Amino acid sequence: MKYKVAIDAISDEVWESHAEKFADYSIYQTPAYQRVRATKDGQELNRVVVLNDASEAVTMCHVRIKKIKPLGFKIGYVQWGPFFRRADGGAECDAAAIKELLNSYLGHRVNVLRIVPNIRDDACGKQVDEMLESAGFSYARTVEPYNTMIVRLTGTESEIRGRFHRSWRRGLNKAENNKIEIREGTSRELWLILERIYESARSRKGFKGLEPDVFIETQELLSDARKVNVIAAYSDGEPISAHSTSHLGDTAVGILAGSSEKGLEVCSSYLVWWHTLLAAKRAGMSSYDLGGIDPVNNPDVYQFKLRMGGEQVRYIGAFDVCSSRAAGIFWRACEKAYNLLKKR
Repeated sequence: MKYKVAIDAISDEVWESHAEKFADYSIYQTPAYQRVRATKDGQELNRVVVLNDASEAVTMCHVRIKKIKPLGFKIGYVQWGPFFRRADGGAECDAAAIKELLNSYLGHRVNVLRIVPNIRDDACGKQVDEMLESAGFSYARTVEPYNTMIVRLTGTESEIRGRFHRSWRRGLNKAENNKIEIREGTSRELWLILERIYESARSRKGFKGLEPDVFIETQELLSDARKVNVIAAYSDGEPISAHSTSHLGDTAVGILAGSSEKGLEVCSSYLVWWHTLLAAKRAGMSSYDLGGIDPVNNPDVYQFKLRMGGEQVRYIGAFDVCSSRAAGIFWRACEKAYNLLKKR
């Protein structure tokens, strides 16, 4: 089969109509998020669709391009893409389609192309791994694969609740008896409440976390049907916990969450999480990505998510391809220096 690569040739609306056919679509490949990130990071942004003979998208992604000045060396980065899993269970992308995408970039648009697919390390992941190697990519050993907890949303509400550890159910029961009010929506007001709670928690706990302003700006650009859902808990009119979730593809993705000291006292995070899972199930999601884990450096959060009935899942990681041997040597040297600087 012959493939055609279209770069910056379709609108946001057409992109979304194609993207919604893929189960591995996520907020991190929406035009809105990619536009915000590219602007903040001073990167060029391309929108790429690989089409078959029937003009159907077999894979697609956004590519952010960073130029290393004054050398003119260009690095293309695909975050949580390109897409591989069809939502209808139809044919997946093949190595030939990936090769066409690669040929459209390598050498003349970028010196290095790095992709980080939204694919778990399972049977499907092994097929994608083999496909990428056949197309010319190599596994990037310098990048630690994403490690997270996935909660299944199959079954009834009672069955989902029954998969919680008994200690987690106790926390939820306590929260339900504490007269906590739950509000849900996509408004800027709820996002600003979440931002205040999140920043306060980040300051209190001393973790790096994500930057709320990136997602607040993204929310403003997303269409109503694709906006991130926010659930907040209130006690005596005061917001004490909040959580945000994106419902795209087949897996809900948790973004930002936080609780105040008052929220910790009354266990409001348990109630917010419970309503968050129910909202994801209503939105048609089959599973929920709890947002990453670090059992060594953050064992408390790891245990909290494990007791939600989460299954530990590892993703396939990052893959690189370079335009020449010299480009590969230079890229590895740059990455090594960057990683050393991060550790200081």
